[in-house]
Amino acid sequence: MTLTPVPFYILCGSLGAGKTTLLMRLLEHWKDQGQRAGVLMNEAGSVSIDGPRAGTLAEQVMNLAGGCVCCDTKEDLSWGVAQLVRDYASDVLILECSGLADPAEVIDAVTDAYTARLATLERVIALLHPISTEESHSSAYVTTQAIRCADELILNKRDLYVPGHWEGFRAGILEQNPYARLWETSHARLNMADLLSPHPSTRPATPTNVHFSKSHKAHQRMAYHPIATTVPLPGPLNRRRFLTWIKTIPKELERAKGYFRFAKEPELQEFQYALPGQATISPLTLLDEPKPALVLIGRGYDVDRLRDALLATVEHQPETL
Repeated sequence: MTLTPVPFYILCGSLGAGKTTLLMRLLEHWKDQGQRAGVLMNEAGSVSIDGPRAGTLAEQVMNLAGGCVCCDTKEDLSWGVAQLVRDYASDVLILECSGLADPAEVIDAVTDAYTARLATLERVIALLHPISTEESHSSAYVTTQAIRCADELILNKRDLYVPGHWEGFRAGILEQNPYARLWETSHARLNMADLLSPHPSTRPATPTNVHFSKSHKAHQRMAYHPIATTVPLPGPLNRRRFLTWIKTIPKELERAKGYFRFAKEPELQEFQYALPGQATISPLTLLDEPKPALVLIGRGYDVDRLRDALLATVEHQPETL
């Protein structure tokens, strides 16, 4: 069964910033629009607390409780996406991350070759509030990652802070991510249609932060990285040329992964690459093989140049008369 990938939103941010409140507003908006929203709830505890609330507005809620979606429950995430798309025919998906989940790792999980066939990462929405100096190291790190990865930065709970403190908080956020749209709210109150609308760009058009189209043409949006580009591979790869290509990977590429075959070799190969330049190629057997493709994830790299160099490693078969 061939399905058109549905839009997938990631909702992340600080612990206690109001993510579930914003989620409920988004679900109400989608319901009013006649869209069937599927929700993935990731909570650090073994029991979902917020899932039942979301279930009052969502078509279906999948609970990923008992672990962090960026590490412990990655497989559950892929399974949950498949369930929501195939069994419940969701029109739109949203994942509310645990306040302990690293959004960069979640992006990596969503762009898995299997998951990408069902869902297209549309937007990363980060909800933040002024960070306490007593915040734990892990929470501070997650908050920093949420700021770094976001397309939409929502600064919430403005009503609780004096103007001078708030202005300093906002300036620090903008310094970390000058590209995302900035929203300043109290009680997560903002127009959901505006939040979900395309970015009005005042600078030259650049590709969206995530590409999943075969033609490499994507709708335009104000640039922010990480850029995740899926490159379909039209045939087996030349092993020598591919190994040479690995050596040319720029430092801006943080992650690469995918499946393919080498020419004249029967085994399906899994490729994994991560900074600082560690690459592995391993044969494996899968019952449900994805189409050959590599996903490239990084910041500030030349998408077209790297993609073209990768496609040049494809072994061209001799024409038959």
